[in-house]
Formats: sequence, structure tokens, C-alpha cells
Amino acid sequence: MRRDYLENMKADGFEEFLSACESIKNCKYILAESKITALLKSIADNKRLYALFGNVLYGFDYNCVFSESVNGGVFSLPSDPASAIALVFRILLDIDSGKMSLRNFLEAYFYGVSINESYARFCLEIIAPFESYCRAAFSQPDLLVPISVRDGNDGQDETYSDKFRNELKADALKCVATLIDIADSVISGIIDRAEFTACLKGLVRAVNGDDYENIISSFIGVKYAVAYFFKSTKTVLDIYKKLEYDIKHLADK
Repeated sequence: MRRDYLENMKADGFEEFLSACESIKNCKYILAESKITALLKSIADNKRLYALFGNVLYGFDYNCVFSESVNGGVFSLPSDPASAIALVFRILLDIDSGKMSLRNFLEAYFYGVSINESYARFCLEIIAPFESYCRAAFSQPDLLVPISVRDGNDGQDETYSDKFRNELKADALKCVATLIDIADSVISGIIDRAEFTACLKGLVRAVNGDDYENIISSFIGVKYAVAYFFKSTKTVLDIYKKLEYDIKHLADK
């Protein structure tokens, strides 16, 4: 990423927004509401972000889109980036204002054995893609046009979709490369190390070839290999979680 772009992001306050997103993803449930408040403040204090959210909220039917996002007790974001950003923003506003209980929302749609596990799922499936969509839209705002004012121009959607998918691929390949480096220094057995590396390289081929069926089957192999060789090693598990997010969305046609 170019240095001048990073400096412009800082000047525009976008780093504060990204930092607020990270704080939400990295905290426990008990601190979540204060972190959500901080995130909303970072948006309100930033002219470009404020304009971006004003754009996606234009003509947005919150109740309708929320209802459509619930299917069989499972909550999933709309495939349209503008609608996804608007929906998450409105949900966070409702939580912050007290109109919606965060605990009730988590227990209804993000089942976990504990409230912290439910909250972790919420961060992975809602906050992480929201951050990614906003990151792309902030750098290229013309790519993000609400469905309600699009006038049938599908080309913009395709451009944005391609950009987001390329970012996912790049991040997934980076995660795999890091796992291979760790394996080279940690797994002592030559055969074990070769087996783990071969598993990861199979995933690389699937990702590079846009082979969506093999992406899933290859990732399952990686999942079990990580569990077998690294068990509960935190550093590896953190990388695995990022990879899991990338693969989930890459395989979602």
C-alpha cells in the first residue's frame, strides 16, 4: 500500500475507524457496548465516513432488509455491500441507543456455548465483513452505490465484487504462507512437515484457480492438519481464524 495513501487515511481519521473495528473484534462481550459507542463516534467525527454512510442509508428499508437477512434462525448479511454496510450500521445504532439488546440479538442468531462464543461469531460474521466493505468503499467510494439508486448498472457491482474477492484471496494466501513458515520452524519431522505443507499448497492451488468446490474440500484438510499439529497454539489459531473467514467468503458464490 502506498505511503501517501496511508497518510491520507490517517488525516481523514480512517485509522480511528479501523482501530475501533479491531477493538470490537478483540474485546469480550462485557466491553462490547462501549466499543460499539466508540465505533459510531469514529464515524460521526469523520466527514468522508459520515458521507459514505449517508449514501448507503439513502432509501434503505431497514426493517425489510433485516427480515430478509434472517433465515431459519440464522442471520446473514446481504450480498450487496451497500445494503450490508447500512444494515450493520443501523443494528449498531439500535444497540447503542438501547432499542435492541445486544445479548438478545446474539442469543437469537449467533448460538454459542457461552455469550463470549456467540459474540465471537458475531464479530466474525458481521463486524469483520462490515470492516472490509467499509475499507474498500473508503478507498473507492464510487464503487459503493445503494441498490435503490443504481438504475440497473450491474457493472459497478461486479467491479466491487471482484475487488473484495481479490482482497480475500490475497489475505488467504498470506495466511497460508505464514502457516508454512511456522511449520518449517516448528514441525521437526520431515514427513510430518511435508504432509502439512502439501495440505496447505493444495488450498493455494484451489484459491488461485478459483476452484470453489476444491476450496472447501482443501480447507477441511487444512482445518484438521492445524488441529493435529498445533492443537491450541494461540498464534496459529489466530491465523487460522483469519483464513477461515477468507475461505468462507471466497467459497460463497
